[in-house]
Amino acid sequence: MIMQEKEHLDHMRGAVELKIYKNGILQEVDKDHNLIVTAGRTKLAKLLGGGYAGKINRVGVGTGSAPAADGDTGLTNTVYIPISSVEYDSAKVRFNFVIGSNDANGLNIRELGLFFADNTIFSRRVRKSVIGKENDLQITGYWEIYL
Repeated sequence: MIMQEKEHLDHMRGAVELKIYKNGILQEVDKDHNLIVTAGRTKLAKLLGGGYAGKINRVGVGTGSAPAADGDTGLTNTVYIPISSVEYDSAKVRFNFVIGSNDANGLNIRELGLFFADNTIFSRRVRKSVIGKENDLQITGYWEIYL
């Protein structure tokens, strides 16, 4: 019996946490799971096998509201934010990021994505509510992937 790639990686999952500050005061902490999409699993397989030399190096924020789906390949009206640091712990990796007061202003953030350096999406998360990003907001966050 041949197993599909998704069957092997179904246990691989992740979570995204956002801390939203307005004028330096914490307004909201939001943590939820994400979906590791087919494009991300394919790129990871190539990375493990030596067929890709890149890495995950950015988070994207966008305005799309469609539920996360395996076939997702990007975000709507994407603004990319660089990963500020990476941490490793036994069977997980954490990508830390900061959406600063000068980043993504005027964007109604509804979706987030984790991206490889070549802009291939690895995973996606859609929020239940919108973050109306303006220069009085700063968002710190992390994206964890559990292996």
